[in-house]
Amino acid sequence: MNLAVPAQVYDFPAEDIDFITGELRSMLEGGRYLTGGQVSARFEKAFSRQHGDLMASAVNSGTAALEAILTSVDVRGGEVIVPTNTFGATGFAVVRAGARPVFADMLPDFTVDPADVARRITDRTKAIVTVHIGGLVSPATLELVELCRDRGIALVEDAAHAHGSTLHGRPAGSFGIAAAFSFYATKVMTTGEGGMVLTSDDRVHRTVRMLRDQAKVDGNRHEAIGANWRMSEVSAMFGLAQVARLPDFVARRREIAERYRQKLSGVPGITVLSEAGGARSCYYKVIAVLEGVEPAVLREELRDRYDVTLGGAVYDLPMHQQPVFRQYADGPLPVAEDLCRRHICPPVYPSLTEAQLDHVVTALTERMNSHLATG
Repeated sequence: MNLAVPAQVYDFPAEDIDFITGELRSMLEGGRYLTGGQVSARFEKAFSRQHGDLMASAVNSGTAALEAILTSVDVRGGEVIVPTNTFGATGFAVVRAGARPVFADMLPDFTVDPADVARRITDRTKAIVTVHIGGLVSPATLELVELCRDRGIALVEDAAHAHGSTLHGRPAGSFGIAAAFSFYATKVMTTGEGGMVLTSDDRVHRTVRMLRDQAKVDGNRHEAIGANWRMSEVSAMFGLAQVARLPDFVARRREIAERYRQKLSGVPGITVLSEAGGARSCYYKVIAVLEGVEPAVLREELRDRYDVTLGGAVYDLPMHQQPVFRQYADGPLPVAEDLCRRHICPPVYPSLTEAQLDHVVTALTERMNSHLATG
């Protein structure tokens, strides 16, 4: 019988479940606010401490975090350059904030190419979004920082994947004017649904906090169009439990990534990407590039023959080829079109056992050898 390996497993040990249920009982018995109260404030402080003590605002999704940032830096009527290999929510946030997304190609490490970004800057460019794909804060981020500083353009970090990641010791979220984190169910740490805005800019911080609460000023007075982006207290309870374990989560994910690299290093047709240039990834995703084998075929074989479910790709269909963004597409983006269609993401989560990891490696090795042997 094969050893089952799911794509994702949550990590809530018994003591965390006791903590969450205790917090919930205390809140309900005390009649405290169910949204945006004491627990949310504690979660904001705890998450901030893990990411350079930046100002933090908890919201109800990573998408809300990104839209709040883009609205705060006022991209309306302009253009925002985004990497084409990102989740649709990055583009949706740009459109909802009133701007036109402009898609840029990617580097072989799956992060946006600063040279291609520079070629796409116009007098209409209001912001540039960099996405820390798979948790990697690429060394190329520093080129984007310099580019944005020289051109007077806001740099926004989509750090949905990058909880606890660093570059040269600097945490994800500290390179741009603000950063958006996601706590969706599959992320490195989760609140089920939820997000966080981190910033060192006081104006952005104040604006985000206003916008997330229906843009209320002085009670029921409104000076802008706001939204219901508040985080619930229950989500914040999950966050408090998870953020305390974030260093351990990251350490274990890094161990697993290195084991994959070592064990798959001699397997033909598969290359596990590595860090470079001072980057320390949280490894939300382990990315492996394939040669000579279609990811969809491999995914099906691993599921059906070995009971191994691969994680989601990052991303298999780039945004400039998505039907919903067709009107914004402006020619081919060759690196993304190549690498997006031929990579996989093996399972990675703290509770993955050595036996499960070995089973994944065996499955990949057998299938890659079989495919390449038969041509």
